Amino acid sequence: MGQVYLARTTGLGGFERKVVVKTLDSDPNDDDTLVAMFLDEARLVGALHHQYIAPVYEVGRDERGRYFLVMEYVRGETAEAMVAAAKQIGMQPQLPFAIATVAAVAAALHYAHELRAPDDAPLEIVHRDVSPSNIMIGHDGGVKLIDFGIAKFSRRTSQTQIGSLKGKLGYLSPEQVLSKPVDRRADIFALGIVLYELTTFTRAFEGASELITLERITKGEMMLPSQLVPAYPRELERIVMRALAIDPDLRFSDAATMGRELEAFAARRGLPIGHAAVADVMHRLFDPSTPDGRRRFARSSSEVDTGRQEIDGRRLALRDAAEAAMDEIDDIDITPVEAVEPVADEKTEAYRSAGHPMPPDDTGDGDVTTVPIAPPLAAPAPAPAPLVVRLSSPSPRALTPQRVITATAQIVRMSSPRMPVAPARLWWFPYVLVMLAIVIALVIALV
Repeated sequence: MGQVYLARTTGLGGFERKVVVKTLDSDPNDDDTLVAMFLDEARLVGALHHQYIAPVYEVGRDERGRYFLVMEYVRGETAEAMVAAAKQIGMQPQLPFAIATVAAVAAALHYAHELRAPDDAPLEIVHRDVSPSNIMIGHDGGVKLIDFGIAKFSRRTSQTQIGSLKGKLGYLSPEQVLSKPVDRRADIFALGIVLYELTTFTRAFEGASELITLERITKGEMMLPSQLVPAYPRELERIVMRALAIDPDLRFSDAATMGRELEAFAARRGLPIGHAAVADVMHRLFDPSTPDGRRRFARSSSEVDTGRQEIDGRRLALRDAAEAAMDEIDDIDITPVEAVEPVADEKTEAYRSAGHPMPPDDTGDGDVTTVPIAPPLAAPAPAPAPLVVRLSSPSPRALTPQRVITATAQIVRMSSPRMPVAPARLWWFPYVLVMLAIVIALVIALV
């Protein structure tokens, strides 16, 4: 029906202030109902003076005949935008933020519900459109309830058509859906939906279609918050479910009582609530330094995409490293070497027949045969064949930057001329080397 502008008002001495201008686009030939609704909103909001309600500074009509409202500019975001941003970066619901926000809106609603006309007659105000999109949250932590355009009050000149629904479908009360008389408890029901959403990041009654959503509202069909969020406080869940009772008589009698229950819960849990708790979350989600006030997520979608690409790249590198390691295993060549019959001279035979260990090498030529540690009791069995392990890799890719394991390594002999060992017991040694290479390759791929 109109437009919303960000404007600037100026004055003497360099006075300047940003404001919001809300206009009504109407044609002189149109029905006067829209104009009456617009002026009703201006008259109502002009009478509201509360710290959690955005005030109206001026009502007028420009040279083109357009009606306009000049309202306070809240430099921040709606609660709806906050939930969307939190979901985008993977933030979990923040209870201090949710409780502080809903408690502030509850205070604003209670003030409006209790407001009286100058003649002391109750105005019986019902907002009828309490939803995250109508809750402004400043970067400084301030909370403002906005948009009383369809509010019900006793001095309203325009009347709602019979059978029409006022408000957003997902946040209507059962009595609104069923076209029954509404009072302040309808706003309490809507505020319960807001509390549910801010503490679970899930819409309470959202269905596959608008008709299903309305049916779920009238039947109270929804998942308990504790079914959506692990370790959801039972005490907080009781507050939410009481606000969402289908029978208005079972809800909180007024918004102030609901707000006090939330504050008492926060006090018992030691949760910090207030502007600081709200501002902290806003600072984590948005960048308030943008000069034009436009929203900018702390982590933009491009940054998120870049992070995902980096993760995918690391996964591919890890897969390639694993495949390379498997290739290395396939290239291991284990070749048995024929046993070498020890050559024994006369002195060696004499020592053996006498039951003594073999003498040390004193031939001077360095030719020492394999020496047993203890003399055999019987004729010595043929020595097991030592292994020649050749580890080669046709792949040009180095497994480590320092090339701890070279592309071609040969283990020619597994015995020492001075300290003989049993070659058959070291069959696992080449596999240890291969597994070490795999581990080093995986570490490098992850880094």
